[in-house]
Amino acid sequence: MLVLAWACLARPVLAGDSVTFALFTRGWPPFEMVVDGEARGAALDIFRVTMPKGTETRVLMLPASRSALRSEGDTVYTRLECRDWLDNADLYLWSAPVLALRTVLVSRGSSPVEYRGETSLHGLTIGCIKSYSYPNVVPLFNSGKAFRYDVNSDVVLLRMLKAGRVDVALFDEYTVRWIIRTSPEMGTDDFYIAKKELGSSDLRFAFNRHPGWEARLPEVNERIRANRRAGVYDRIMERY
Repeated sequence: MLVLAWACLARPVLAGDSVTFALFTRGWPPFEMVVDGEARGAALDIFRVTMPKGTETRVLMLPASRSALRSEGDTVYTRLECRDWLDNADLYLWSAPVLALRTVLVSRGSSPVEYRGETSLHGLTIGCIKSYSYPNVVPLFNSGKAFRYDVNSDVVLLRMLKAGRVDVALFDEYTVRWIIRTSPEMGTDDFYIAKKELGSSDLRFAFNRHPGWEARLPEVNERIRANRRAGVYDRIMERY
């Protein structure tokens, strides 16, 4: 019995036998959503096809989901994030890029605005999500050549744009296309999405610094590269 007990204690524990996605309960459609109490979204689909073979994937719904990334316990937590969204990004472990998240300019279909650089935004009131940073247009706001109007919700911002309460608005392209496609009160003819992006950030998996997990990141990164080559992530996003 003593020999058996010692063998169990001495057996190495593999980091990442289970990985938990910390889902934001307030939602970030189409990536993170709670529908009828069930966690859904493209981020979960991407998560499940990316974790190493044999890894159990779990989902934990949290109102402050990023707090899980600071956990020092026995659980490996992850989220899809961009490095420039998180303070002290070096505190976390980061995967290779999964998707490029494009910031796009959206205007009303009846008065489309094509983005051709800063001068195309002079004098406009630009709808933004509160607390979000838009580096390419910050100089316009600071100089007073354009005016920032903040709201807390993508859906509310799109409604305000449709009603003419802002001239244009900034969104990540996946989110705005999902809202337009799924909302009964909005249609593709109501809006114009500028062809030129205002910026792009790499969406990656961020992990808490679980002991031993860093050694498994090459497995994650190889699956990411293989999935990108095979178009797996593009096909997932097409469903949303």
